[in-house]
Amino acid sequence: MSSIIFRSLLRTLCTIPAAGILIGLNSGAALAENPTFAACLAFERPACDEVLRVEPGNLTALFMRGLAAELEGDDAAALVDFDATANREPRHFGAQLWRQVAAATLNESRAADLRTYLAAARQLPPWPRILAELYLGRADGAAVLQLAEAQPPAARAEAVCAAEYHIGRRAYLAGDAAGARAHFRNALATGATHVFEYQAAERAMTRAE
Repeated sequence: MSSIIFRSLLRTLCTIPAAGILIGLNSGAALAENPTFAACLAFERPACDEVLRVEPGNLTALFMRGLAAELEGDDAAALVDFDATANREPRHFGAQLWRQVAAATLNESRAADLRTYLAAARQLPPWPRILAELYLGRADGAAVLQLAEAQPPAARAEAVCAAEYHIGRRAYLAGDAAGARAHFRNALATGATHVFEYQAAERAMTRAE
């Protein structure tokens, strides 16, 4: 995997630049040519396990393993990795967001941690901050979609895909399965196949069938 592809993949995780999503994790870029690390970046859990066996301090692999577990519906394992990532790098937006998603799915909560993170992250731009605010009940779906659609053309499909997925996930957590499926379908309709939320929506629709 080339470093260009690596940076593109990190950029699409939660739809903001790697420096914003995975702050403190870019040391893994030099490993992008490693086939095992590349497989980890493609959400293969065993590959992430292997990377972490060799390099226990690799936060990118730790976060990616959490995302891989999330795709498999293993929220308990995902939460362990998201918590560990956020505890080691509190500025990591992706870990802070996804730990709340995974925790809520398990009838737990990391809302206090997310509020603390947002209070400190004054430089975090409105997008994707609003995704965290959605899960905290500070923003509704209409506001999230409006902000996603206002993103620059080159990033709009990615943003809308993420917005639709998270609105759907929030609906699912509230017990609205039909509404969740509608938003997951909208996420897939963006065609942003390289975005993590696209893959998550695809898996969610498959499990619902």
